[in-house]
Amino acid sequence: MRYSSEHKSAARSRILDRGARHAKKHGFRASGMDALAEAAGVTTGAVYKYFDGKSDLFASMIEAELGRTERRFGNISPEDPSAIGKAWADYLSLQHVKRPEHGCVLPCLASEVATSGPAARAAFQEGLLRIHAIVERWTGSSEQAWTLIAQSAGAVMLARAMRDEQVQQDLLTAIERGVERLLNERGSPS
Repeated sequence: MRYSSEHKSAARSRILDRGARHAKKHGFRASGMDALAEAAGVTTGAVYKYFDGKSDLFASMIEAELGRTERRFGNISPEDPSAIGKAWADYLSLQHVKRPEHGCVLPCLASEVATSGPAARAAFQEGLLRIHAIVERWTGSSEQAWTLIAQSAGAVMLARAMRDEQVQQDLLTAIERGVERLLNERGSPS
């Protein structure tokens, strides 16, 4: 039986979405193709219908995940500081720390991208540059955008490595205050 292009697209999207959730929670390298397929509710063979191998799957996941972040932040107007603040408060939340499978790919898989093949690294860089452009519109400064992105992703990553919830919250709160200062500067020279 032949499947429609809509069915194939939905199946590929499901593999990317559910596989990425699994990878963000357990690590991509630590997850075999069988675990990624099971997370998506398909067979390993079905994964190979859509992806040439694990490295192709990883590059596609990175592209899809950063695209999701881009869409989330891209819908926020630079003229709406309240919405920008809320988005960053959500990012720097204990919920984001405790539920990596539902959060941003940056604090979860950036270290794995750094040692992966050229396709994943290219997808990562291209997606991150698009996110940077959005944040630069918010801050009015390329440098401040990089600072905000790196501090926020780093804070979530560090908080995940800690065991004490109060220390996690202290870290997140400190970074959130720094983000507020950066956003209030809105392109002021450093």
